[in-house]
Amino acid sequence: MRAAALVATLAALALAAAANAAAHSKDPVQRHTAADMRRARALALRRSDLAAGWTTDKPAKPGPPCTAGPDESSIVQTARVDPSFTWKDGVTNVGSEVDIFRSAREARHDWDVSTLGLMSTCLLQSARAGIGKSVRVSLVSAKRLPVSSSAERTLHYRFVFALHSARTVQLVADVVALGRRRVTLVLHTLTVRTPLPATVVNTLVGVLAARLNAGSLTA
Repeated sequence: MRAAALVATLAALALAAAANAAAHSKDPVQRHTAADMRRARALALRRSDLAAGWTTDKPAKPGPPCTAGPDESSIVQTARVDPSFTWKDGVTNVGSEVDIFRSAREARHDWDVSTLGLMSTCLLQSARAGIGKSVRVSLVSAKRLPVSSSAERTLHYRFVFALHSARTVQLVADVVALGRRRVTLVLHTLTVRTPLPATVVNTLVGVLAARLNAGSLTA
């Protein structure tokens, strides 16, 4: 496969793993309500939040479940949306997953188990399962970075993956999460070689944080 095709393949797999995993017996129960789905859509990233050159993606197909995931079958999600957008290069991608839970306690539980190690394992597992044996995928690095936001809960994980075939290509995935009461809002980005510029990421985080802090949410 050409390098560009490999990159595009892993991009789709990584996004599916991060936000559209197939239903699994350990996943949170999905009981979406009309009110919370409206809230989730209002919080999510929009095409109008981005500059010219971005296009809205079609919904991603469900990815394979992560076998390393914790048992969250006792908690309930009342909304989940994940719009994403691709740059005109056909690879660079940004999106936002919005998860709303039945209670603030359940939202915090889901937050607490979303560790750097678990996300590293799940993203790598999904990429390897989807690409197959012809291309070797490895995790080069995974680290936690600071977040400049006044949200109740914040985290920023950065993952660097390497695709080894006729040549080696590196992908950088950033996951910036903001949490407040029942809501977790995640900005995810995927780029080749270098991260999306910090000015762009910080601007988008600011837009999402403002929506989150202004939203009316029950405890």
